[in-house]
Amino acid sequence: MDILGYSELIVQSQNTGTQQTVLRDLHKALSESRRRLEGHDLPIEFRKLGKKDFFALKAFTDNIAIGWPVHSDAEVELGSACMKLAYFQFEMAIQGYFVRGGISLALAYIDEVAVFGDALTEAYHGESKLARDPRIILTQSAVTAAKKHLDFYSKPSFSPHVRFLLKDADGQWFLNYLHSVLIAEYENGPFYSEFLRHKAAVEVKLAEHSANPSVWAKYAWVANYHNYFCDLHSKYFDEKHCVNVELFKSPPSLIVDED
Repeated sequence: MDILGYSELIVQSQNTGTQQTVLRDLHKALSESRRRLEGHDLPIEFRKLGKKDFFALKAFTDNIAIGWPVHSDAEVELGSACMKLAYFQFEMAIQGYFVRGGISLALAYIDEVAVFGDALTEAYHGESKLARDPRIILTQSAVTAAKKHLDFYSKPSFSPHVRFLLKDADGQWFLNYLHSVLIAEYENGPFYSEFLRHKAAVEVKLAEHSANPSVWAKYAWVANYHNYFCDLHSKYFDEKHCVNVELFKSPPSLIVDED
């Protein structure tokens, strides 16, 4: 994973003399988001395993690489990875930092010194060439594994993967990180305040980058995803929870006013 606009953020903070404020905000967002990845909510079947046995994490500036060792058919590990990455991505987004990334299933080595292997190469290719928008995509190896896991169920819709994965218009499977607001839907309902923070963060980015089409389009994608999620769960969400459509419409216009 990496953070969209990280280099530009540093340059802008230098130009405006706001490095201390930007660093404080970014550090807070990363710290709070990474707590989602630190193993506080491990699946019960893995609580007997040590944290180091469960996953390894390496981070440098805006680049984060995480490896989950596979102990059987990878269903639990992929499900746990998707859940934790969704929480991480959502927490970063509501604090104004949007990330993209790639998930792969292959050989990898991770320790305190190095990250190496096919899994890293494939995930990096997915993040840099296929993700494009602020989404964490599944590379082909991860999609193949997920499809195999769906076959474990009499009805594929019973699979927990269905909650945390979506297929985009271009065919890419990606992490449905907004599902994080529904993790306690039956007990407490959605986390409405956090969901509205996501709406607000997207609207800020759309307004901020309105004159930069290539960047604006990435946040228009997030706005479209946000509103799709509202439609998908219309029993919980209505128009007031949706991103203002006027902010991500992009119609052409005449170069002069008609008489």
